[in-house]
Amino acid sequence: MKKIILDTDPGIDDAIAICYALNHPQLDVLALTTIFGNVATELATQNALRLCELNKHNVAVATGTAVPLQIAPHPVADFVHGSNGFGEIELPSPAQKPITSSAAEFIVDTIKKHPGEVTLVAVGPLSNIALALELAPEIASQVSEVVVMGGAFHRNGNVSKHAEANIWNDPHAAQQVFTADWPLTVHGLDVTYQISFSADYLATIAANSPTVGGFLRDAAKFYSKFYKSQLNFDGCCPHDQLALSYLSNPEWYTLEQGSLDVVTDGEAIGKTTIITNDKSNKSIATKVNRDALLADYAEVLSQAV
Repeated sequence: MKKIILDTDPGIDDAIAICYALNHPQLDVLALTTIFGNVATELATQNALRLCELNKHNVAVATGTAVPLQIAPHPVADFVHGSNGFGEIELPSPAQKPITSSAAEFIVDTIKKHPGEVTLVAVGPLSNIALALELAPEIASQVSEVVVMGGAFHRNGNVSKHAEANIWNDPHAAQQVFTADWPLTVHGLDVTYQISFSADYLATIAANSPTVGGFLRDAAKFYSKFYKSQLNFDGCCPHDQLALSYLSNPEWYTLEQGSLDVVTDGEAIGKTTIITNDKSNKSIATKVNRDALLADYAEVLSQAV
């Protein structure tokens, strides 16, 4: 099994990805670490705990930082995900509590405990990952891989012409993570917009998994309304899922290797760039096998409660 730490800001597309990770037989989720973005960090922590309990998985949850490294925080994306992060669909208050270690501390301690075995998966702003690097720069040589959902390399962003939301929310953290000396694969809007979950597809998921799938179907209605009103798009993009599906089936993806960077000031703040270099240990995803991903997601969720 692949050991992962999933850094997340749940969020509807985060919920889609978390439910997959918790139910995938080849993914060993060591913890969910939480960050601001779709919701504030405190609510992200509660939502992570709720999703663990919804899926009947007892997974550690560690609370991350509440603010970016240098810039002032942006407002949360409640117009995309609802005020509760779940499209106004309520889950019970969790009985479980977060662990006492901060997200950055947990990341460092866990990588050191399992050198060469842990994959960091970040599907929100990259503040916690950057803070972990600052605490212990040596983890760059001890982690198995870092997989990120964020950025827009060969297309426009979704919060500005230049920037995608996760990177824009903390560009300085993203710049640190993108340039650190560790193996890194980034799933930006270039690939995530290639996948959509239709209402019919989510209804099928719910039919096979009434509790977990039913929750995702209902929460995604709010998310899909955003896509329809803003982009005239039927269904919704499960952006974060692209990073999780890569962990289980990397052969479905076409990658472009190169040196990555992030603009940290000015009009183009949050813009992500790549200079192609076939010898780089960093890459971005540019294409994915859509049919395989959709079939696999449905199969994995059919095992959920």
